[in-house]
Amino acid sequence: MRDAIQEFMDFNRPFARRNPELIRFKIARMAEGPLAFLRGTFHLFARDVLEKAHDPLPLFTGEGPELDIVGDIHSENYGSFKADDNAVHYDVNDFDETTTGRFDFDVCRAAVSWHLAARERGDTLAEAVQASLAAVGAYADSLTHLIRKGRAPDFDVSESHPAGCGPVDELVHAAAAAKRTAFIERLTEQADKGRRLLRSPRYFNLPDDERALAERLLADYLRRRSAPGDTDYYRVEDVCGRVSGIGSMGRLRYVLLLSGKGSADGRNVLLEFKEGRPSAYDICRKRAADVLGRAERVITAARASMAASSGHLGFAVDQGMSFQAREIGPADARVDTRSLKSPALLADALRVQAQILVRIHARAALRAVGPANPLAELVDPDAFCQRVLCFTLGYADIVRRDWLRFVGARGDLENVSAWAGND
Repeated sequence: MRDAIQEFMDFNRPFARRNPELIRFKIARMAEGPLAFLRGTFHLFARDVLEKAHDPLPLFTGEGPELDIVGDIHSENYGSFKADDNAVHYDVNDFDETTTGRFDFDVCRAAVSWHLAARERGDTLAEAVQASLAAVGAYADSLTHLIRKGRAPDFDVSESHPAGCGPVDELVHAAAAAKRTAFIERLTEQADKGRRLLRSPRYFNLPDDERALAERLLADYLRRRSAPGDTDYYRVEDVCGRVSGIGSMGRLRYVLLLSGKGSADGRNVLLEFKEGRPSAYDICRKRAADVLGRAERVITAARASMAASSGHLGFAVDQGMSFQAREIGPADARVDTRSLKSPALLADALRVQAQILVRIHARAALRAVGPANPLAELVDPDAFCQRVLCFTLGYADIVRRDWLRFVGARGDLENVSAWAGND
C-alpha cells in the first residue's frame, strides 16, 4: 500500500546517513506547504505515475514516443540568468532529473505545480483552476501549431525579447541591472588573500577531504573546456558547501569563489558543482544508470533545451561521481508568485512558463522523430487540456493530503538517526 512518509524515508535514507542536519532542513522546507512538498518528492510523483496511484488516470495509458523531458519541472524551476551571449534570459534553469519519457509527464507535473502555486497565494479554487488551465491551454495550442509547422521554435524571453508579461519582463529588467560588485560584496568579506564567503545556514565549512574534492572537480572541469582561459581568473579564493532548493537537497554541493576579473573590486565568480545522480523516474522504472556520465547528460540536455545558456555550464568527474557545474550570478532570480497582485498576473506568468516548456518539447520532438507530429494526444487540444486538468485537480488533492500527513509526522521524521540507520 502506498505510504508517502515511508517513500520519503526510503528515498532520502542515503542522504540522511551522509548529512542528517541537511535532511532536517529539507523536512522543514517541505513542511512549508503543498508546493514545497511537491518539490521535495519528485521520486513519489514518478512512482505514482508508474503505479497509477491516481485512479482513474486519463493520461499515461497509451503508447507514445519517448522524448527528452525535463522530469522535475515545476513553477520554481524557472528563473533569470546571464547567458554566454551576455544577455539576461528567463528559462528553465534546472535539469537535474532530465531523462526520456512521454511529454505529458512534464505537462502534468508542471500543471500540478501551477495549481498549487495559485492556491498557496490564497487564490480561490476557481481562480487556481483558471490560471492552471490558461497555462495548459497555451501549451497545447502553441505546441500543436509548432509541430504542424515542423520546425524548432525560437521562443526566447530575454532583455531583447520581452515576454509581454509584466512580472516576467520586470524580473528580467531588474536582473539585467544587478551589479556583480554588490552581489559579491553581499556574500563575501575581505580576507588575507582575496575574499572569503560569509558562512551562514546556506554557505558552510567543508571538511578537508570534501574541499580537496571540490578543487579537483574544478581542475577536471577546466581540462574539459576547449579554452581554459586565464589561470588567474580561475584561482580559488575560498570553497564551501551550499544549501539550496528542496528536491536536490542532500546531494553534494560545493561553491568555489574564484578570482574572476578582479577580487579587489568584487568581480569574483561563484562556480557551483552539484552532484549528478540518476533521475528518480529512471530508478522507479529500473533503467540502467550511468553515474559517471550523468552530469554530462544533464548539461547536454540543458544546452539543447535552453534558448541560451551560460558559458560556465559544464561538468566534472571524480571518485566515481559526476557533478554539474554552473555559475551562481547576480542575475539569478525567480518570479515571486506569492507577491503578484492578482490571479490574472499569475496566469500571465504561467503562460510564459508554458511557452518555454513548449519550446523544450518541440525541440525534443524534432530531435526524436523529425517534423512529423508524434503527439497523438494533441489531435484534440481541448480533450488534452481536460485530461491534464483532471489529473491536476486529483493529484493536487493527493499532494495536499500527503503534506498534511507529513506535517503531522514531522517530529518523528526529524529524529533522522532513528530511521536513517547505519551504513
